Amino acid sequence: MTTTPLSDLDGLVWQPGQVELDRSRILVFARHVGCADVDALGAAAEDDPGWFWGGVADWLQLEWQREPVRVFDQLDEPHTTQWFPGAALNITDNAVDRWIRAGRGNDTALSWELEDGTRGQWSFSQLSSEIDRVARGLIDTGIGFGDTVGIQLPMVREAAVAQLACAKIGAVAIPIFSGFGAAAVIDRLRIGGAKAHIMSNGFHRRGKEVGISPGLPEALADLETLTSTIVVPLLAHMTPADLPGRLDWDELGIGATEEPLTAAECPTDHPMVIAFTSGTTGAPKGVVLGHAGFAVKAGSDAAFSFDVGPGDVATWITDPGWIMSPIIVLGGLIAGSAVALYAGTPDWPDTDRIWAMVRDLGVTMMGVSPTLVRSLMDKDTHPELPLDIGLLRVLASSGEAWTPDAYEWLYARVGQCRIPIINYSGGTEVSGAILSNTTAQPIHPCGFAGPLPGMGADIVDAEGQSLGRGLGELALRRPSPGMPLTFWGNPDRYYSTYWNRWAGTWYHGDWVEVDDNDIWYVRGRSDDTLKIAGKRLGPAEVESVVNGVDHVIESAAIGIPDTIKGEALVVFARVTDAQQGTHTDLSAAIATTIGQQLGKPLTPKQVHIVDSLPRTRSGKILRRVIRAVYLGNPAGDTSSLDDPTALDLIRNLA
Repeated sequence: MTTTPLSDLDGLVWQPGQVELDRSRILVFARHVGCADVDALGAAAEDDPGWFWGGVADWLQLEWQREPVRVFDQLDEPHTTQWFPGAALNITDNAVDRWIRAGRGNDTALSWELEDGTRGQWSFSQLSSEIDRVARGLIDTGIGFGDTVGIQLPMVREAAVAQLACAKIGAVAIPIFSGFGAAAVIDRLRIGGAKAHIMSNGFHRRGKEVGISPGLPEALADLETLTSTIVVPLLAHMTPADLPGRLDWDELGIGATEEPLTAAECPTDHPMVIAFTSGTTGAPKGVVLGHAGFAVKAGSDAAFSFDVGPGDVATWITDPGWIMSPIIVLGGLIAGSAVALYAGTPDWPDTDRIWAMVRDLGVTMMGVSPTLVRSLMDKDTHPELPLDIGLLRVLASSGEAWTPDAYEWLYARVGQCRIPIINYSGGTEVSGAILSNTTAQPIHPCGFAGPLPGMGADIVDAEGQSLGRGLGELALRRPSPGMPLTFWGNPDRYYSTYWNRWAGTWYHGDWVEVDDNDIWYVRGRSDDTLKIAGKRLGPAEVESVVNGVDHVIESAAIGIPDTIKGEALVVFARVTDAQQGTHTDLSAAIATTIGQQLGKPLTPKQVHIVDSLPRTRSGKILRRVIRAVYLGNPAGDTSSLDDPTALDLIRNLA
């Protein structure tokens, strides 16, 4: 496999044509509020964030249970800003039932495909009926307004229904990655004080049955707050061990009235979800997101970034335990789009599987991770055969930085140089994106058109002073509706994590670069920043060079203490199988290339060829964990690791 340096991708800039401009939903909104284009919209939002976010809520036609007194209460203490004070809004009512009232009850709302090929779909009316059935079943089990409910399911229809049913009755969902081990599951349920846990009896993965994590039933039984375990039977012949207060999903709400269930009235400060994020130290952070804030931010992101609305079908290849799932499910439905779910391995039994799903479910917008793209690219054994991608017109990506070769493959091979790739970067903590592309602006390879309007983004130095261009920290100068209500059970940690570094400014923790053309790039987490021989640079800058070396699939760059340079560069490279036995030559070639392209002082002290790199299940390479293990320090919270044995490989190299 050969790779493409970023400098060779200039010919892959995507330009919107008249068709894209005519239907671009962010342009429709901009003109609706009197702005000529996205730049003018961004400038107006900067001047008057209340006007902007109020206009977004109105344009989305959100239906309030109580109208807000104003858009926000104050901005002087941004960590305490209340959005839409005095109002109440239920996100499920707006995502589903609102469309029935608007006459779209027979329109498709949700479609799905399982790994065994089973497919189906529900209209908005059918989805609403299933939500009400499950919601009544939850009420019957003692779940009420404000109670917390764990949801640990793969990307099946039940996962979407569970999220929507909890929200409809005002319960608070705790999404948990379907592949977590018992300890990680219990940590999150215990912190959240879960009263019920919705889980499957296993799932299919690459044609095999995967059962419940060992030790989970016993661990659940020890949770003092847990009263019910609701089991979704995804495997026909696997009976789970004894579970506390076990109930079957299919029996929830059976026999209850079929009259529509009235949505619980949810004040704008009422929690909708506790979304846990992991760090390298300390317990996972329980980010609390509210109904109204998430509806406004995720709904507008679906429309403005992904360009979806009525008539579209949106999907994201992810897990319900990661934030992109509620963004695409709830945000997509609020924007009026149908949503498609795929609960299987995207390259099994072959790499056409994902494109077959796209064709068969009529997907018009699909989100993927660069890691998945690299895997598909590596298995593309017949590049001369055209790919049939059906109605797909928008691609999107989040979670990690691109390698230029993977970007080129997706854009040229899959999108045939005509489909935009929406880079989308922000996070759980803001309910969506800070930086994004749109279908109304040119898209530069691996880059972002800039911050989304209303987010108040800036690039700053270590003291929080604006830089305008160059390399620096990503900061937010003001709050936005999708920001956390708090951290669950730990409000002080919320303030100290994001608002305590620079007065009145949000510290996001991303290292970004803005070039002379005002194109933004994410260069990695700022905690990963390298400073070698006095030069400060992001690891992604090094990795872009490494990934351009023949036979390299992906890489990770870290800095380690050095008596001469202060910090020395160490690189870990995963390569094609054919090169596993030629470590010395390839390591030397990588080191030489880095020195030639970035400067001799940045030549790495060591280049290690590895079989795998420690990463989260959402695809992010954990550089800080790599560095800690390589230096013999504690690895911190590793519950999100996809393959813990990758750490052993790093330890053995030190």
